[in-house]
Amino acid sequence: MRCGLKHSGYCSAVLLMPVDLAALKLRELKGLVSRWRGAPGRVFASRTAEYGGAPLILPARLFPRALGIEGDMGLRGLLAALPAAQRVLVDLPSARPDVDTVADLAAARRRWIPGAY
Repeated sequence: MRCGLKHSGYCSAVLLMPVDLAALKLRELKGLVSRWRGAPGRVFASRTAEYGGAPLILPARLFPRALGIEGDMGLRGLLAALPAAQRVLVDLPSARPDVDTVADLAAARRRWIPGAY
């Protein structure tokens, strides 16, 4: 994440999306981006955690705070510290299953249908 933010140039926001969201649907991702365009100063995140989770769109004004994060908590603390009005949580059901174990990978492979995404 740090590397991406450091090299993001002059963009107004970044879309942070881990690679282990094997079931993520393009239409849901497009919906997230579309909603962000209506209020680009806010964080738009998947409603997969109490304060939001990945994928998420992080406005540039929060890059310095994100770059200062240490440890394995990721952006959870930053999102939790934001006033609710600065966070928009979006239902992205396909973002819920992720691949963390060998069993998760096997399940993702069983669900995968070529061309379905």
